[in-house]
Amino acid sequence: MGSNKTILYYTSNQEKPEFEEWMRKLIFENSGGLPIVSVSQKPIDFGKNICVGEVGCSSFNMWRQILIGLKEIKTEYVIFTEADCLYPPEYFEFDPPGGNFYRYDNIWIVFYRGIPRAYRKHWSNAAQIGRTDYLRKALEEYFEGQPQWADKWYATNPDGTRREDYNGVPFEYFNGEAPCVSFKTGHGLTTKTVFRSGKENKADILSYWGKIEDVRKKYLYG
Repeated sequence: MGSNKTILYYTSNQEKPEFEEWMRKLIFENSGGLPIVSVSQKPIDFGKNICVGEVGCSSFNMWRQILIGLKEIKTEYVIFTEADCLYPPEYFEFDPPGGNFYRYDNIWIVFYRGIPRAYRKHWSNAAQIGRTDYLRKALEEYFEGQPQWADKWYATNPDGTRREDYNGVPFEYFNGEAPCVSFKTGHGLTTKTVFRSGKENKADILSYWGKIEDVRKKYLYG
C-alpha cells in the first residue's frame, strides 16, 4: 500500500453516535494505517480532527467541509470516506496509476427499512479517490464568491444557475471484489438515490459482508 494517500472522513454528525463510531472503527481497521484527516461538525477522536461547528446539514456545507479537508491534506491522493458507509480493505489498497480522479465501481445501497436487499449504484461521492490538488482546485473554483456556510443544495452563478462542483469533471472507475456499502438511515443528507437497472444489480447477499439481513442487524440495529 502506497504512502501517497490520506483518508478524508467528513460528517455533519447527524447519524446516531454509536453508528458513526462503528463506521470509523472499521475504516481504521481496514485502511492499513493510512493517515486520516476528519472534518466534522462536532469534535471526534479520529485522525487529525477539524471541527467546524454545527453549521448545519446541507450539500453546500458538505462540499465546504471536503474543501477544508483537502486544504489540510499534503499527500498526492485523497481517499474519501463518509459516516454512513462500510469500506472493505481493498478499497484502501488501490494505488492510482497517475490519473486525477477515480470512483469505486462496486458500491451498493442498503436502506434502514424494507426488504433486506442491496442495490448497486453507478458511483458515489462516498467511494472515490482523487489527486488532492486537482480536487482542491475544482472546489476552490466552486466556492469562489460564495458564503462560508449555507443551507442550500448548491452554489450559484451570478445569474442564479447552479454552479457545477467536481462531479462534472472526467473520472475513471476502479474496482474490487468486495463492495462498499452505503446506508440510507434516514438521518443523512438524502433518503433517495438512483440505482443501476437489472436484476443483477440487486442482491440479498454481498461478498465480504454477507447477508443483507445480517448486515442491517449488526450495523443498524445492533
